Amino acid sequence: MILSELEGVLRERRTADPGQSYTAKLLGDPELTQRKIMEEAFEVCLELQRGDVTRLPEEAADLIYHLLVGLVGADVSLDEVFAVLEGRRR
Repeated sequence: MILSELEGVLRERRTADPGQSYTAKLLGDPELTQRKIMEEAFEVCLELQRGDVTRLPEEAADLIYHLLVGLVGADVSLDEVFAVLEGRRR
């Protein structure tokens, strides 16, 4: 699954040079990560409001990426998130 693969890549980037890796830069600056999550969520909302389905997938991908960076930075796994979702399904 692409999300699990992406999570693995992000976890590997925790040890990368922030000068060479945007992900490492985000992981080293939780406040920057939080700002990017909020920015991307806002952009997704704008595209939903506009009904622009051509831009929506790109903005959604940006939001998912930044949210995953935030989760990795907080040491929360996708499995934990999926378990919560599974519990809500019942």
